[in-house]
Amino acid sequence: MIKKKKAFVGEFKELLEDFIQHKRNLGYKYGIERDSLLRFSKYTLNYKIENKSLTKEPVLEWTAKRNCESVKTWEQRASNLRQFVLYLQNQGYEAFTPLKSYKVRRSEYIPYIFTHKEIDNFFQVVDTMPLHSLSNKHESYPLLFRLLYCCGLRISEALHLKILDIDFDNKVLFIRESKFNKDRLVPMSIPLADMFTKYHSLFNQKKPAEDYFFRNKNGTYLTRSRVYKVYRQLLWKAKISHGGKGKGPRLHDFRHAFCVHTLMRQVKNKIDLYVTLPILSVYVGHNSVRATQRYLRLTTEAYPDLIKKISLTCAYVIPEVVKNETN
Repeated sequence: MIKKKKAFVGEFKELLEDFIQHKRNLGYKYGIERDSLLRFSKYTLNYKIENKSLTKEPVLEWTAKRNCESVKTWEQRASNLRQFVLYLQNQGYEAFTPLKSYKVRRSEYIPYIFTHKEIDNFFQVVDTMPLHSLSNKHESYPLLFRLLYCCGLRISEALHLKILDIDFDNKVLFIRESKFNKDRLVPMSIPLADMFTKYHSLFNQKKPAEDYFFRNKNGTYLTRSRVYKVYRQLLWKAKISHGGKGKGPRLHDFRHAFCVHTLMRQVKNKIDLYVTLPILSVYVGHNSVRATQRYLRLTTEAYPDLIKKISLTCAYVIPEVVKNETN
């Protein structure tokens, strides 16, 4: 059953729909942004708005930081409105422009790179999850977490996989409309593909091809929040410390670890990273090779003994890192 999207309300409802369609025509998904602007449209009902003119007061009140709101959420909410304001202005309407940057000082999250021992400990815990009468998590989580680490998938990509997206014969995953609205093919190793085949025969063989691959026993799909809750429990059992909300290790750090461990193996095997980086970039779905290059620095930080080897084989790829530089 397809859930009907809620409609915009208020003075700007038609313009908001036009704006969302405009962004999607440019290749943006604009799903989360639409939800944010939907809440804004409801918020405007508190104001008397004339001639579709967006005045200073509602803009400043909407973009003000709220209690217990993270800086990232706040900035994103303000940015969504700013984009709509610019659209209004381009359409000839009067609209107050919020600041582009609030210049709030915050430290950038430093990816947590799991050691190989930590990865081993984690999967030992995952593989010994007890049977549960109301769920199949003892079967789904060992496969799901291996998918994140062994293929470097984003958690959203893994949870949005449908049965029809798995090519069992060729051992390939089809990732649809991921970040940057890009599709890509992700080859799997033979052991991982065998796990997919086994899982499919247990839970999905008689299900419609359009169903999500990872589901609970009652048919509902696995949610990110549920997976994260289980993930935190597994980290604790694996004796991997967590720094608290926003400090990691996060689910996304499996993807970081995949990239770093992949580059480490290439260096040890004396494979030129000038050749490796573009391949890795396409495999993980980066928008450019530049986005993948950051893993070179993370690799040398996690494995400092590789610095000399990297310098000898591909010094021209690695930008010089200035001490205390913010990246």
